[in-house]
Amino acid sequence: MAPKKKISRKELLKKPDEFITTSNRIYSWISDHLRTVVLAGLAVVLIAASVWGYLAYRSYREAQAQQKYFSAVELQEMEQKIKGLKAVTADFSGTRGSDKAWVSLGHLYFQKKDYPQAIQAYQNALKGGRFPQEFETMIRENLAYALEEKGDLKGAADLFSGILKSPAPLLKENAHLNLARVYSKLGQTKEAKATLQDFLKAYPNSNYAPLVRDRLARL
Repeated sequence: MAPKKKISRKELLKKPDEFITTSNRIYSWISDHLRTVVLAGLAVVLIAASVWGYLAYRSYREAQAQQKYFSAVELQEMEQKIKGLKAVTADFSGTRGSDKAWVSLGHLYFQKKDYPQAIQAYQNALKGGRFPQEFETMIRENLAYALEEKGDLKGAADLFSGILKSPAPLLKENAHLNLARVYSKLGQTKEAKATLQDFLKAYPNSNYAPLVRDRLARL
C-alpha cells in the first residue's frame, strides 16, 4: 500500500478553512434571501405581539368583569342588583364574571318566582362550561328546581336523573329524594319507589332514611 502523501504546511494554508467556507455560504444565502428572512422575522414578532396583546386584554377584561360583578351583588335593592348583573352579562360576555352573574341572576329570579327567567339564566350560565364539575352540578340542581316550579316535571326529572348518573358525588343524596318526589308528581309510582329503594341501599345510615321508609310505606 502506497504511503499517504504528506501535505505541506504551505499547501495546508492554501486550503479554505471549513468554518469560514460554511459561514460564507450561510452569509451568501442570507444575502440572497434577505427580504424573506426579514419578513419571516417580522411575522414572528407580530404574532408574538398579537398573542401577548390578546392575553393582556383578556386578563384586563376578566378583571373588569369580576369587579363589576362584585359591585352588583353588593347592592341591596333587588331590582338594582338584577340591573347591575345584567350589565355584566351584556358588557363582559364570555368571561367568568359573566358566568357568575348569570348564576346570581338565576337565584334572584327564582326568589321573585319568575321561573322562566330563572331557567334562562341558569341555562346561560351552563353554556360557558367554565365551572368546576361540583359547582356545575349545583347549577343543574337549581335549574331542575326552577323547571319543577314552572311545571316542567319531565325536564326536572331528567336533570335530577342526570345528577345521579354524573361522576361527581355531590348532591346525589338530594337527587334521589328530588327525583322520587317528581316521579310521584308525574304519577310514576313504580319509578318513585325504585328511586327511594335505591336511596336506602346507597345511604342506609342517612338522616333522611326514616323519612324515606315512611314515604315508601305510603306509596
